[in-house]
Amino acid sequence: MIENREIFLICLSARGSELAERIRAFLGRGEILSWDELQERGLTSLWNEGKLLIFIMALGIVVRKCAPLISSKGKDPGVIVIDELGRNVIPLLGGHYAQVNRLTQELALFLEAHPAITTASDLLGLTPLDLWIKRKNFQLKNPTLLTATMAKLNEKGALNLWIKEDLPCPSPPQEFLLTDNPEEADLLITYEKLPQVKGLQLIPKCLWLGLGFHEKLSENDFEKIIFSALEDLRIEPSAIKGVATLDKKAKYPPLINFLIKHNLKLLSFSAEELSNINTISSSIYVKNHFGINSVSEACALKASRGKLIVPKRILPDLTLAIALEPLQSRGKLYVVGIGPGAKELMTVKALRALLSVEAVVGYKSYLKQIEDLIKGKEIYSFSMTEEIKRVKKAIELALSGKDTALVSGGDPGIYGMAGLTLEVIARNNLSLEVEIIPGLSALNLGNALLGAPLGNDFAVISLSDRLTPWETIERRLKILVSTDLPLVIFNPRSKGRKSQFQRAMEIIKEGRGEETLVGIVNSGSRPEEEVFISTLRSLPEDKVGMHSLVIVGSEAIRRLGRYLIAKRGYERKYEEDLEISFTCQ
Repeated sequence: MIENREIFLICLSARGSELAERIRAFLGRGEILSWDELQERGLTSLWNEGKLLIFIMALGIVVRKCAPLISSKGKDPGVIVIDELGRNVIPLLGGHYAQVNRLTQELALFLEAHPAITTASDLLGLTPLDLWIKRKNFQLKNPTLLTATMAKLNEKGALNLWIKEDLPCPSPPQEFLLTDNPEEADLLITYEKLPQVKGLQLIPKCLWLGLGFHEKLSENDFEKIIFSALEDLRIEPSAIKGVATLDKKAKYPPLINFLIKHNLKLLSFSAEELSNINTISSSIYVKNHFGINSVSEACALKASRGKLIVPKRILPDLTLAIALEPLQSRGKLYVVGIGPGAKELMTVKALRALLSVEAVVGYKSYLKQIEDLIKGKEIYSFSMTEEIKRVKKAIELALSGKDTALVSGGDPGIYGMAGLTLEVIARNNLSLEVEIIPGLSALNLGNALLGAPLGNDFAVISLSDRLTPWETIERRLKILVSTDLPLVIFNPRSKGRKSQFQRAMEIIKEGRGEETLVGIVNSGSRPEEEVFISTLRSLPEDKVGMHSLVIVGSEAIRRLGRYLIAKRGYERKYEEDLEISFTCQ
């Protein structure tokens, strides 16, 4: 993940250094190096996959400097080049694999620059195969086929995918078409050794070895017996996720060295923890010594929380069983507020969530606003009144193993999708990680465009009676009018809802008078933005629509030129301090 990587910003000039300072402030971290400091330190010392290098200079200089060090995408650092004026952000190395394209988009939005992304899948709106493989933690059996397979996906727009029948694999991207014939497959997901196949073989780390053994095996024999058994079973060693055994055996040196050598996890259990595990095989010896029916099968099942695929095999001084761990890991659901319209009003956190997920769900107009940010992702577009369908689809995608963004205009907690999402999850008793990412609400933008009419206490109400009965809305409105608080009105009027706004204005006039100031913002932050101030008497109702925000004033609201402000009482307490003595020279 980018968040965990060490970042270096390398610059040639004072101008580049100033830009580096801005970028470091945006990222929240990073070490700035001048060209001389880089020469002294040596680029070789920074050249590894755990680092991210951002060069602020001409592309040619960077290419000549980096060329001798380039090795492979799995070993090289991520490299980004930005010109000194901050007009172009170029991902040079590590586009998908090091998630450099994602950071390129973030920096381009921050700098209002051009993201010069050339990766074919991004430009074509396809799933980045290499990144998908990395996310799923698949091991490559024949990595030399990766480039050709990616090229085929970019050319054809789809790949044939074969999955071993007993693998509960997370739902694949839309471009991957399932086939029953491994000979036809471009991608194959299996833990078994296959005869010669033409496709790219992906091996999931999904198997747990349950082991019982006598503590007289040498380190060499321990490894030889296990790998010989895997060869006989035609199981790929790279599919092994870990080893499980009795806690009394967990510190045996040949076992520990085997785990370290092959980077495997270890889980150990007491006999009591294994006593309730149902096994196929049983052993009188194990029963007499440990009080349980089986060591290897019980350990494999307990560790995997799945099913046994290889029952106990008795080997020299060792018993082995293998269990399959479910692959159906759950994704994370982000409910993302994208703000009122303009991208510059979107939060950095919202941007990062949108760039990181695999699938995006939302109202079609909101998805249109962010279409350049979500290319290459699974996109599910819905109509205005299909909120429940949106929420259910987003939840289903996350449950299937995909990190998913459910897009909400403005702030998702203010007349947005957050509440409904949590309600559906609770109603169905689901366990799912959810993060609600706030966004700038239309009331924040409307307040700013009109000046500061919400500078003190205020109230918010929606006139939409699609879900709330009009009688309830009218009762609430009458109470709010009596408080003399400025009123923020969402969803004031639409083609099918005109009488409600007329009635609302009548209620407000009765309570506050026809000279009450009103501010109206139409399509805030969008090209058709319109802002105007009126009184209730002269309010042009035909100017108010579905994309309008209406702010009704109170006795404390004053008009200052083109602005409305809420007087907070400073003039009463600090009247003399408000004066400015300033003479133009």
